Order: sequence, then structure tokens, then C-alpha cells
Amino acid sequence: MIKFEGFSHINIVVDDTEKAIHFYQTVFGAISQQCFPNFKNIGFAKSAGFINKPEDVDVTITFLEIPNTGVFIELMEYHSPQGSCDIRFKQTHDMGNVGHIALKVTNIQEAFEFIKQQPDATLINSSDDYQAFKIDDISADEFYFFDPEKDANLDEKQAVCDVVSQIRYFYFIDPYGVQWELEQGHSDIGS
Repeated sequence: MIKFEGFSHINIVVDDTEKAIHFYQTVFGAISQQCFPNFKNIGFAKSAGFINKPEDVDVTITFLEIPNTGVFIELMEYHSPQGSCDIRFKQTHDMGNVGHIALKVTNIQEAFEFIKQQPDATLINSSDDYQAFKIDDISADEFYFFDPEKDANLDEKQAVCDVVSQIRYFYFIDPYGVQWELEQGHSDIGS
């Protein structure tokens, strides 16, 4: 059995470390923490799957922290070997890879307007009608708890209904194809 200790980081492979740092600092206020320029390390390369010619792996690795979230981003710019440069922008319902990464905010409308103005951020829908919508009210019969005792507790179920009815969120895609969700009001999980 795996014995987890906590969350570590989100890895994003980029083509230009400085440009990526600038993007995440601008959009998330990310704080640069560490940089390993032109990192050439046999053990690292082998763990990353480069069994043949690990000595040829040359990568710049930079860690950024998104304030007040406990989330670290690990940017990797591979100088050698070169990987695919195809960035696929996923739709919300596309399978494969991580669907999105969600961050909680306290100012959803302001966050939406800010992201909308960022030249390298793409809203999931380009319609002028797209915005940070509020989830419609739900009832206790629309979901269940896996714990039968909790599921039978109407107060617990109503508490979830109350939380869900306050959630507002939207999606955007960064220049590296990572889909992000900014949400306000989801206080029942991840707290």
C-alpha cells in the first residue's frame, strides 16, 4: 500500500522558462522558489524514463509557488532531447490527461475579468456570453455520500446543497495546454 505524505507539485513542460515564469507570475502571482539551470543528472534522467543515453538529458527546472494555495508548479524546459511541441487544447469533456486544476478564489468576477484580459490565457468558450456562472440549486436526492450514515443524515445533505448553490466558476487554458478552473464558494472539499 502507498503511504502518502502530501501533495508535491504540478509539472508543466514549456518551451521558454522565462516566458512561462512571467505568465504564471502575471496570472497567479506565482513566486519563484528554485531554479536548476541546464540540469544534467543521470539519476534524474533515468527516473524520468531516459534509460538510453541519460547523460544527454539537459533540462532547466524551475519551481514556483502559487500564494495561499500550497500549490507548487514545476516548469521544465528540455534543451535535450527535444520533445513534441504539439499543444492540444482540450475541451471540458475530452478524455485523457488531467481534466483541469482547480484553485479557490474569493473574487470570482474580478478573477474572470483579469483572466479575460490576459493575452496568453484562453477562456474555455470564446462567446461573449461566457462568464463565471453560479451552479443552480440542487436537492438532496441529486447526490449521495458513500458513507451510508452520512447519506441518511438530511442535515449533512442539506449542508452540501447549500454549498453547491453558492459555487461560481469558470475555466481557462494556459499557453501550455493546461486547463485551470477558478472557483468561489466550494467550501466543503479541499478545505
